[in-house]
Amino acid sequence: MDHLIKQFLKESIELELNIGDIYQLFSAKFPPDSTFWWKISIEELNHAALIESINDIFWDDRILPLESIEKQTEDLQKMNLSIKNRIEHYKAVPPTRSEAFKFGFELENSIGESHFEHFMTTASDSPVMKIFQKLNGDDVSHAKRIANYMKDNGI
Repeated sequence: MDHLIKQFLKESIELELNIGDIYQLFSAKFPPDSTFWWKISIEELNHAALIESINDIFWDDRILPLESIEKQTEDLQKMNLSIKNRIEHYKAVPPTRSEAFKFGFELENSIGESHFEHFMTTASDSPVMKIFQKLNGDDVSHAKRIANYMKDNGI
Protein backbone atom coordinates (compact mmCIF):
# COMPACT_ATOMS: atom_id res chain seq x y z
CA MET A 1 0.00 0.00 0.00
CA ASP A 2 2.75 2.41 0.98
CA HIS A 3 4.46 1.81 -2.37
CA LEU A 4 1.25 2.53 -4.32
CA ILE A 5 0.70 5.85 -2.61
CA LYS A 6 4.32 6.91 -3.09
CA GLN A 7 4.13 5.98 -6.78
CA PHE A 8 0.86 7.90 -7.13
CA LEU A 9 2.38 10.99 -5.54
CA LYS A 10 5.51 10.67 -7.70
CA GLU A 11 3.42 10.48 -10.88
CA SER A 12 1.26 13.39 -9.70
CA ILE A 13 4.34 15.54 -9.14
CA GLU A 14 5.76 14.52 -12.51
CA LEU A 15 2.49 15.44 -14.21
CA GLU A 16 2.55 18.95 -12.78
CA LEU A 17 6.21 19.36 -13.78
CA ASN A 18 5.55 18.09 -17.31
CA ILE A 19 2.64 20.47 -17.75
CA GLY A 20 4.83 23.28 -16.46
CA ASP A 21 7.48 22.29 -19.02
CA ILE A 22 5.09 22.39 -21.96
CA TYR A 23 3.75 25.76 -20.86
CA GLN A 24 7.32 27.08 -20.57
CA LEU A 25 7.91 25.84 -24.11
CA PHE A 26 4.81 27.74 -25.25
CA SER A 27 6.03 30.81 -23.36
CA ALA A 28 9.32 30.73 -25.27
CA LYS A 29 7.73 29.97 -28.66
CA PHE A 30 4.99 32.60 -28.56
CA PRO A 31 6.30 36.00 -27.41
CA PRO A 32 2.88 37.71 -27.59
CA ASP A 33 1.56 35.12 -25.11
CA SER A 34 4.74 34.65 -23.12
CA THR A 35 3.51 36.17 -19.87
CA PHE A 36 0.26 34.22 -19.97
CA TRP A 37 1.99 30.85 -20.44
CA TRP A 38 4.74 31.71 -17.97
CA LYS A 39 2.25 32.48 -15.18
CA ILE A 40 0.38 29.21 -15.69
CA SER A 41 3.69 27.33 -15.87
CA ILE A 42 4.75 28.75 -12.51
CA GLU A 43 1.39 27.73 -11.03
CA GLU A 44 1.99 24.17 -12.25
CA LEU A 45 5.39 24.15 -10.56
CA ASN A 46 3.72 25.36 -7.39
CA HIS A 47 1.25 22.49 -7.68
CA ALA A 48 4.19 20.05 -7.85
CA ALA A 49 5.66 21.61 -4.71
CA LEU A 50 2.30 21.36 -2.97
CA ILE A 51 2.08 17.65 -3.73
CA GLU A 52 5.69 17.20 -2.64
CA SER A 53 4.73 18.73 0.71
CA ILE A 54 2.43 15.77 1.26
CA ASN A 55 5.48 13.53 1.37
CA ASP A 56 7.25 15.88 3.76
CA ILE A 57 4.46 16.99 6.06
CA PHE A 58 1.40 14.78 5.93
CA TRP A 59 2.82 11.34 5.21
CA ASP A 60 0.62 8.55 6.45
CA ASP A 61 -0.28 5.41 4.54
CA ARG A 62 -3.97 6.28 4.96
CA ILE A 63 -3.78 9.73 3.38
CA LEU A 64 -5.62 8.73 0.22
CA PRO A 65 -8.40 6.26 -0.57
CA LEU A 66 -6.53 3.19 -1.74
CA GLU A 67 -9.35 1.75 -3.82
CA SER A 68 -8.60 4.13 -6.69
CA ILE A 69 -4.86 4.70 -6.36
CA GLU A 70 -3.65 1.92 -8.66
CA LYS A 71 -5.91 2.93 -11.58
CA GLN A 72 -5.19 6.63 -11.05
CA THR A 73 -1.44 5.93 -11.03
CA GLU A 74 -1.71 4.09 -14.35
CA ASP A 75 -3.68 6.99 -15.81
CA LEU A 76 -1.07 9.48 -14.56
CA GLN A 77 1.74 7.41 -16.09
CA LYS A 78 -0.03 7.43 -19.46
CA MET A 79 -0.64 11.17 -19.27
CA ASN A 80 2.97 11.83 -18.33
CA LEU A 81 4.24 9.79 -21.26
CA SER A 82 1.82 11.51 -23.62
CA ILE A 83 2.89 14.98 -22.46
CA LYS A 84 6.60 14.13 -22.69
CA ASN A 85 6.06 12.85 -26.23
CA ARG A 86 4.17 16.02 -27.13
CA ILE A 87 6.98 18.19 -25.73
CA GLU A 88 9.53 16.36 -27.87
CA HIS A 89 7.29 16.63 -30.90
CA TYR A 90 6.74 20.35 -30.35
CA LYS A 91 10.48 20.91 -29.96
CA ALA A 92 11.00 19.36 -33.40
CA VAL A 93 7.82 20.70 -35.02
CA PRO A 94 6.53 23.74 -33.14
CA PRO A 95 2.76 24.03 -32.86
CA THR A 96 0.89 26.97 -34.24
CA ARG A 97 -0.29 29.49 -31.69
CA SER A 98 -3.81 28.13 -32.03
CA GLU A 99 -2.64 24.52 -31.60
CA ALA A 100 -0.76 25.46 -28.42
CA PHE A 101 -3.84 27.00 -26.88
CA LYS A 102 -6.09 24.17 -27.96
CA PHE A 103 -3.68 21.63 -26.50
CA GLY A 104 -3.42 23.58 -23.23
CA PHE A 105 -7.20 23.75 -23.01
CA GLU A 106 -7.59 20.03 -23.74
CA LEU A 107 -4.85 19.19 -21.27
CA GLU A 108 -6.42 21.14 -18.43
CA ASN A 109 -9.84 19.68 -19.16
CA SER A 110 -8.52 16.12 -19.30
CA ILE A 111 -6.72 16.66 -16.01
CA GLY A 112 -9.84 18.18 -14.50
CA GLU A 113 -11.68 15.02 -15.47
CA SER A 114 -9.12 12.45 -14.41
CA HIS A 115 -7.04 14.28 -11.80
CA PHE A 116 -7.88 12.15 -8.80
CA GLU A 117 -11.40 11.77 -10.22
CA HIS A 118 -12.76 9.22 -7.77
CA PHE A 119 -12.12 11.17 -4.60
CA MET A 120 -12.21 14.78 -5.72
CA THR A 121 -15.82 15.08 -4.68
CA THR A 122 -15.36 13.21 -1.41
CA ALA A 123 -16.04 15.35 1.63
CA SER A 124 -13.08 15.09 3.92
CA ASP A 125 -11.35 16.82 6.78
CA SER A 126 -8.03 15.45 5.56
CA PRO A 127 -5.49 18.19 4.71
CA VAL A 128 -4.22 15.96 1.90
CA MET A 129 -7.64 15.57 0.32
CA LYS A 130 -8.09 19.34 0.53
CA ILE A 131 -4.80 19.80 -1.35
CA PHE A 132 -5.91 17.49 -4.14
CA GLN A 133 -9.32 19.15 -4.30
CA LYS A 134 -7.58 22.55 -4.61
CA LEU A 135 -5.43 21.22 -7.45
CA ASN A 136 -8.51 19.94 -9.23
CA GLY A 137 -10.15 23.35 -8.87
CA ASP A 138 -7.00 25.00 -10.24
CA ASP A 139 -7.13 22.73 -13.30
CA VAL A 140 -10.66 23.95 -14.01
CA SER A 141 -9.50 27.53 -13.45
CA HIS A 142 -6.61 27.09 -15.89
CA ALA A 143 -8.96 25.72 -18.54
CA LYS A 144 -11.26 28.73 -18.11
CA ARG A 145 -8.34 31.15 -18.24
CA ILE A 146 -7.03 29.55 -21.42
CA ALA A 147 -10.49 29.67 -23.01
CA ASN A 148 -10.98 33.32 -21.99
CA TYR A 149 -7.53 34.28 -23.27
CA MET A 150 -8.25 32.57 -26.59
CA LYS A 151 -11.57 34.41 -26.89
CA ASP A 152 -10.11 37.78 -25.89
CA ASN A 153 -7.25 37.38 -28.38
CA GLY A 154 -9.18 35.89 -31.31
CA ILE A 155 -7.44 32.53 -31.17
